[in-house]
Amino acid sequence: MKILYDHSVFQNQRCGGVSRYFYELITRMAPRKDTEINLFQGLNVNDFDLSPETVPYSSYFGYNPKIKVSPLIRSHLFIVPNKVLFGGFYRTLKDIDVYHPTYYYQGIRKRHKAPIVLTVYDMIHELYPDQLRYSKYTINAKRISIETADKIICISNNTKKDLMEIYDVPEDKIEVIYLANSLQKPNNYINITKEFGIRKPYLLYVGDRNGTYKNFSTLLEAYTSSLKDRFDLVCFGGGPFNKNELTIINRAKCDNKVLQLSASDYILASLYQNAFAFVCPSHYEGFGLPLVEAMGMKCPVIAANTSSIPEVVGDAGILFDPNYKEDLIEAVELLESDTDKRKDLIMIGFKRESEFNWDKTAKETLKVYEEVTQ
Repeated sequence: MKILYDHSVFQNQRCGGVSRYFYELITRMAPRKDTEINLFQGLNVNDFDLSPETVPYSSYFGYNPKIKVSPLIRSHLFIVPNKVLFGGFYRTLKDIDVYHPTYYYQGIRKRHKAPIVLTVYDMIHELYPDQLRYSKYTINAKRISIETADKIICISNNTKKDLMEIYDVPEDKIEVIYLANSLQKPNNYINITKEFGIRKPYLLYVGDRNGTYKNFSTLLEAYTSSLKDRFDLVCFGGGPFNKNELTIINRAKCDNKVLQLSASDYILASLYQNAFAFVCPSHYEGFGLPLVEAMGMKCPVIAANTSSIPEVVGDAGILFDPNYKEDLIEAVELLESDTDKRKDLIMIGFKRESEFNWDKTAKETLKVYEEVTQ
């Protein structure tokens, strides 16, 4: 089977969840004897190693110029050249069986007869259009992509439900395939507290904090009002704290207790392993990769009872109402007071994480490819 993947996400995203998803998918598809992988990365900023030296391709084109400019400028620099280059790359291919674009874009309309499989990740742009950049463009590109696709993969049943409601997509056009955990357990013990100056048991938050749907403000309010004397708060990724966050932190005199870190997956895995708990207060997630990462690293999960989160966590975490900081505080205090409960959640979470597997993701995705070619 000849499969084509394109540049759509790689021209904008360095190392986010969608890039990781296709890295894991492609590196599992490429070695198979029954598949031939054609990858057009084009001009890109991808940090995941998908070079021809590491992945066996039938056909490949990609160049990463390491341009150090803002995502907006970078995107505009790459869009037109990639459109032209991809057209030429596409015309050189013969008998492509499946085309799987890596993101939504308006130029997705079929050029050849190969069926299109599209992955839909979430409905964040549709549900929170004022909180994300370029929502209007993304929504339009997504609509065209959805209409054009022969089959759609959703990364959770909640995303499937939202897709059917918002875009009126028939259920038989959709297949749900879960994501998985990519983090590896550190080979050597890292003294996280000494390395980064963390002085107490800490709560861990991972990822972007922009947009009210991420609901980081509820975690910050719960922490500064009630938890600051017993815990540090560590935020991994998401960039430096903004002005409003710094104001809240400084007003509560927590500037030496609240940390923002950006480091490697190795450090992230160590942070999960040493945290008192991982907290996900988000109002909406399409899947929630940090949830399975935390469970895989034996870190207790405290998460919002919304969107796809209960579907992923199951009974392996404490779920709370994200509209009330008091609910979050009670969840943390429950783990404080009940050490057996915390130990049970660690073991249940570790077992549940094993149900999410990238090999399984690739196998189920290949089955979708086979279905659309029949």
